[in-house]
Amino acid sequence: MEKQILRIFTLLTLFLCCTVSSQKLNANGGLLLKAQIALGNQNQWLKLGIFGFGTLNYGDISVESGLSFASYQFLKRHTVKISGLGYSYEFFALGGIGKNSNLLGSSVSNANTSIIFNPKGKGGFNGLGFGFSKDYLPKSLKSYGLKRGALIMRFSNADHNLHLAFLNDFKIGWFNGSGTDYGVTGSLDIGFAKIQDLHTAYQLGFGLDLFTPRPNYSKSPRNPINSDDGRKNVWYTLPPIQDLFYGNIYGYGTYQEDNYAINLKLGVNSQKAGAYIQNILHDGLGLNPRFPWKVKTKDKIYLEISGNSFLKEVHDD
Repeated sequence: MEKQILRIFTLLTLFLCCTVSSQKLNANGGLLLKAQIALGNQNQWLKLGIFGFGTLNYGDISVESGLSFASYQFLKRHTVKISGLGYSYEFFALGGIGKNSNLLGSSVSNANTSIIFNPKGKGGFNGLGFGFSKDYLPKSLKSYGLKRGALIMRFSNADHNLHLAFLNDFKIGWFNGSGTDYGVTGSLDIGFAKIQDLHTAYQLGFGLDLFTPRPNYSKSPRNPINSDDGRKNVWYTLPPIQDLFYGNIYGYGTYQEDNYAINLKLGVNSQKAGAYIQNILHDGLGLNPRFPWKVKTKDKIYLEISGNSFLKEVHDD
């Protein structure tokens, strides 16, 4: 297990525990065992996983953390039609203020479309934190099993929740990515979740994912594609998937009952938009030369639907 998991969780727990005198800590948590099938024009898989989430509260001070593991058999991954067995894990932790008893912080997970919620909890939460996740992929996709860091903000009131998560593979302090700048290099997730009743919850949100192939560092970055008529440096890329680019901009929604959930992602795969967003970062911050996005490619539909069946256990102290 990553040492970073233990370090982040320990620091946040110590922060909370140092405020405790003789009063009692309140703990809430849940565990979810799930099976998921996903069908779409970029990903097709059958996934088995476990997801745990918990909160620790003292007065109006709270920390929360989530950890998940999954194994999945896929027929298509990142638009590549290839069969294989993948593995993934995710960890995140936040600190903030609020009674934090509804467990809606589980909705910030980037690896799970199902959430763990406590319909009897009405305590809100306002806080921020960090996380990281890693995918292990086989065969020609092996080098794209990258680790990404996450900056997370969450604002919850009673049975409503709003979160923002920015994910990237750069490595700066607690933002613990792999520092590669390719693959699913950057993502943005803005989501709203609500507990509807004792058995039902739903989510609505907006997502953005950028994917680029591996750059070829042995060649001078003088690729003419996406170079603004030669004024910008642009990498060449490496086989076997040197032409794979996508910029997914989409809306998503999840409807969840006691033991099942349905999630839909619908939007556009636009190389022009993906290049525009990444070019702003690379040009403005000087991170790297550009990537050879095929900016004249016609936009495509991005579609993914997944169904989850799960067993859920919630503890409310």
